[in-house]
Amino acid sequence: MLLKGFKSRIQMENAIMILKMPQFKHYHRGGLSSFMGWQKTSAGNHQYQLKLSLPAWYPDETPSLYVISPQTLWKYGGATVNSVGTSHAFHTLENGPGGCVQICHFNPENWDASKTCVGVFIKGILWLEAYEMHLVSGMNIAEILKQWKRR
Repeated sequence: MLLKGFKSRIQMENAIMILKMPQFKHYHRGGLSSFMGWQKTSAGNHQYQLKLSLPAWYPDETPSLYVISPQTLWKYGGATVNSVGTSHAFHTLENGPGGCVQICHFNPENWDASKTCVGVFIKGILWLEAYEMHLVSGMNIAEILKQWKRR
């Protein structure tokens, strides 16, 4: 059973998502709630399926953001992002279900209920754009994001 506050928050998040990021749909199965959808990068080379899993105590707990397709993300030079696990250089956390990459989007210590699913997906989309730049340049994602922040 969903907590009343959780249910109303998800309804609000879903309304915002429909307006701002309609490619991500809400799913509720087996007592678990998530948003999932496909995102094409600006270069147009690839599409990625992102899944935002919402914990039972959302929005008071940080949700988890995964790249579920393609499941294997290759690094410049041949290894995989999946093999690095938790990494500041790649802004990743421990792998998710089936070994998929989990994107680090907000520091859990700085997470609060004012942050939204749209905000998490924006960070996920930026991560995907940086990942595609990594494939071309070999720079790690942290370096790419740091360069973008300076602009």
